[in-house]
Amino acid sequence: MPRDRSLPPRRFLGTRPEAVSLPWTDAARMLEQCTACGACVDACPQDILQIVGGTHPEVTFTDACTFCAACAEICPEDVFDIERDPPWDAVAQIGSGCLEHQGVSCRACEDSCEARALRARPQIGGTSVMALDTEACTGCGACVSVCPVDAVTLQRPQPQRSEDAA
Repeated sequence: MPRDRSLPPRRFLGTRPEAVSLPWTDAARMLEQCTACGACVDACPQDILQIVGGTHPEVTFTDACTFCAACAEICPEDVFDIERDPPWDAVAQIGSGCLEHQGVSCRACEDSCEARALRARPQIGGTSVMALDTEACTGCGACVSVCPVDAVTLQRPQPQRSEDAA
């Protein structure tokens, strides 16, 4: 369910998370190949892409990405690798501001997740904690667009630290 367009734009309550590259590409390829022509922005049926600072497109997550590939198909440059699977490596992250963590039943993110990657897990004392199945998460951003307190972000998984590197 997309965010009501009559509402004011979202404010990020903390540090703005690092932008997620468009599907089927990465930041390096975007910087090298993208001319910021805006073709992908115009082609996006979800209207979730915007040119940032006149230099490159970013995903805004005012709605979910349907992975329709319209952005990749219209792009005149060699920005996208449509064979890339999954389309991107970002997954949802639930921040400490989540209402469930504060004892308030919300579950908007759980309700919006078609992949069923987000689930409220009851805890002793009557509260719930939102749990994420990273294997099931597609990174579509549906959960980001519906969170009333901006507690959900999409982030790239952090590389695993080697036990030997210590």
